[in-house]
Amino acid sequence: MQTWHCIALIIISVAVFFYASFMDEIEERSKSSLLALSNQSIETSKESVEEPLVPTSKTWAEIFLTLESDIAEPYALLLHEEALESVGLINTLYTDLEKSPIAKELIFSPFTSELLDGNERQILSSLISIRPKSKNSLEVICKGHSNRSAALLSEMMIRTYNQLIHSETIESPLPLSLSEKFKKHQELKSQMEELKVKIQEETEGSPEESVEVMAIRSEIMQVEDEVNLHKNHLVKIEVIHQDKLDPMEYLHIPPIRDFGQVSQLGNILEQLKSMRLDQTLNKFTREEVEKNILATSQDLEKQVVTAIDHLKKTVSELLLRKKDLQKTIFDHISEAKLALSQSENIRRFKQIKILASNLHKDYEDETLRWIACKSSYTLYRTPE
Repeated sequence: MQTWHCIALIIISVAVFFYASFMDEIEERSKSSLLALSNQSIETSKESVEEPLVPTSKTWAEIFLTLESDIAEPYALLLHEEALESVGLINTLYTDLEKSPIAKELIFSPFTSELLDGNERQILSSLISIRPKSKNSLEVICKGHSNRSAALLSEMMIRTYNQLIHSETIESPLPLSLSEKFKKHQELKSQMEELKVKIQEETEGSPEESVEVMAIRSEIMQVEDEVNLHKNHLVKIEVIHQDKLDPMEYLHIPPIRDFGQVSQLGNILEQLKSMRLDQTLNKFTREEVEKNILATSQDLEKQVVTAIDHLKKTVSELLLRKKDLQKTIFDHISEAKLALSQSENIRRFKQIKILASNLHKDYEDETLRWIACKSSYTLYRTPE
């Protein structure tokens, strides 16, 4: 072997050695890098699991409001507290936020979409809390993930509360106690109205009935006859619908046929269908006939649907009329006769009437107190 061959072999051997060492080093570095990346991923995963969906209390900003009442009695602050915690106030606040996507995003941004889904009003309510501050004042705490969001909520709170205080009605008061009394009174009145109908039915045919009562009963019979007639028409409509009969069958029912343009549209549709049978029509005319048939059918369908709805409405109105007439008969029954009666319905009516009267008095008294409270308060941001 020549000298230059030996030198070449030595060089190649050294090169292979260094290449092998280099590859081992690359592999070691790769393994260490992958291990570090894996550990970093695990730590990141742990952090994301441990991170709460809702910011912790330390992250909340708070803006304080003060509601002062000029009325010293305890009921004033109690009524204002109920109003500040009312469903009506929260619903109005949320409705206003719905109108301003930027404001809504600012208030709800810390919460995940899963948490917000269907819970926006509950979350909004949780951001507002009320507590006593002094003998004649309450403290309202508005929370937010930042000073800006808390300040926005506090401004909305002041504006919305003042608006609702001035716009509420006797039928929909803000304080819960007033709202519950009103609803309970309405329920008692409804029970009394139902009992009036039953009591007049019990006294039907009594020899003591006056001429006025007999005339009212005659009108009730006429109303009942109309109701029964219309109910029969509704039964026929239901049969046509359930049995999937030809829609033109609806036109055989008088209240449907005689409503609006039903009869006219029905005649036009029949004429168009007859024209379609003419084999001498050219292509253009036949296409126009088909278009008119489709348009007329759609118009007729709308008219029939409207006629059915009108018929149902008529029956409902007649039933209400009948009930009103029955209540009128009750008003003609003398107090002396009611006092002597041993009827269970009359006994219940008397009891409910007393309950309703007492509840109505309590409601009126508390409403007057609330009216005084509404005109003698101030709600403002507490100076820092």
